[in-house]
Amino acid sequence: MRVSGVFFILLLSVSQAMAQLPDPIRIETGLISGQAADNTEVMVYRGIPYAAPPIGGNRWRPPQPPATWSGIRETIAFGPRCVQRGYAEGSDQSEDCLYLNVWTPAKTPDELLPVMMWIHGGGFFVGSGNGPQYDAQHLAAKGAVVVTINYRLGSFGFFAHPELSAESPNNSSGNYAMLDAIAALEWIYDNIAAFGGDPTNVTAFGESAGGMAVSSLIASPLSRGLIHRAIVQSRAENPALGFTSMKQPTLAQAQASGMQQMRDFGAATLAQLRAASSADIIENFPAGGSVNVDGWFMPKQIAQVFADGEQHPVYLMIGSNRDEANFFGIGEDNLASHQSYIRQTFGDLADEFFALYPANNDAEAVQAARQAYNDEMAWLARKMAGYQANWGLESFVYFFTRVPPGGEARGATHVAELAYVFNQHDQHPQWSEADKNLADNMASYWVNFARSSRATGSGQIPWQGFTGNEQGNVLILGEEIMAESIMTPSAQALAFFDKAHQAIID
Repeated sequence: MRVSGVFFILLLSVSQAMAQLPDPIRIETGLISGQAADNTEVMVYRGIPYAAPPIGGNRWRPPQPPATWSGIRETIAFGPRCVQRGYAEGSDQSEDCLYLNVWTPAKTPDELLPVMMWIHGGGFFVGSGNGPQYDAQHLAAKGAVVVTINYRLGSFGFFAHPELSAESPNNSSGNYAMLDAIAALEWIYDNIAAFGGDPTNVTAFGESAGGMAVSSLIASPLSRGLIHRAIVQSRAENPALGFTSMKQPTLAQAQASGMQQMRDFGAATLAQLRAASSADIIENFPAGGSVNVDGWFMPKQIAQVFADGEQHPVYLMIGSNRDEANFFGIGEDNLASHQSYIRQTFGDLADEFFALYPANNDAEAVQAARQAYNDEMAWLARKMAGYQANWGLESFVYFFTRVPPGGEARGATHVAELAYVFNQHDQHPQWSEADKNLADNMASYWVNFARSSRATGSGQIPWQGFTGNEQGNVLILGEEIMAESIMTPSAQALAFFDKAHQAIID
């Protein structure tokens, strides 16, 4: 029987609407069953283990493969958050925390959708991929498979010690949080096709410490071939929130610090330290952490890797927020301490700093420090985009200026862009139409970039690829979306931070 064209199209559209991923889905470790997200046709799979629990003998070791299971594992609840500040027995925190979550709009496993792996911020000492601020259903609905991950935090993720290095065939310790991220990328490569994702088209994206993690992954030889695009939002240099003079510690320095921490704790052996409770570790060790230059995960200073052109040739989207510093309370208490800090930080460049950011009293000193920090974050975005341009790769730089309703006191501060990136209009009833439009566009820019390395989609304001510090090379994401009309930071500020950056390379 011959079917009319109209009826065939109708039949095809109905069959496509009824199509869905198989339930359960088979991944390498077993069968899993998910559920539909609340407000979209996106399916979500929560709490999938991507590595073995890093407990007991696996504490302070690279992530090990996850165990297999029989039967069907329901993945409808998030896994525990990694142990962090504020830990309490019986909470949703645990050292057994290496889980990830997947949001997918795919109807069939063979769609080969772009994949986006989110690395959360929090200074490497708080946070998880589970929070409502990272609900990815509306972002995924734009046409991407979105994965959010947990990774070890604080001393659990960064403790280094000579005994740990001796255990390692790579003579390395610390950096376990970053190795967790690599294990998650490997999990994606092995499993994401079952969710309709393309394992050869993976974008790593993150904010703050998560942005620092993405930068580290781009610089690490261990992630080669696992990341094809990168999005870096408000990259903080490290948890100390210093200026460009801050460096990553060497392995020797990280080990020396770890030895002192072990002595202060009162443990004589590594075995005793591994036997200590999570609560004892979190209460008695430093809260934060930092990537160290171990010669394996990180071969040299991250700034040096980029300066030498040895980072991965990935397409890059990067940017910062206009009022980043307001989130942190940047600034010394008084003019004298401000001047002392700047001279210690910038040395021979201090007078140039004072000329760019003058301050004659305590209040002006705080504002000068905050403006300088905001400018440095914007400078860093341009600098990293320029490094990728040296590969002949197009990069995209943004500057977020929208003040969320109710956030007037802090402005377009650090983290303010997150709800817009994830297009979480349903979580913010106070949003205006301008906010909803901005969120819809930002989510589209992000997914367009992940799909094809081109940020601009149909009907959107064109986002020009970054070609240098000429005016107009940055997209302003604010009440209106437009190419910049005034270069921020100024050419003088950009030149200053270039010199400060070069000083740490030299």
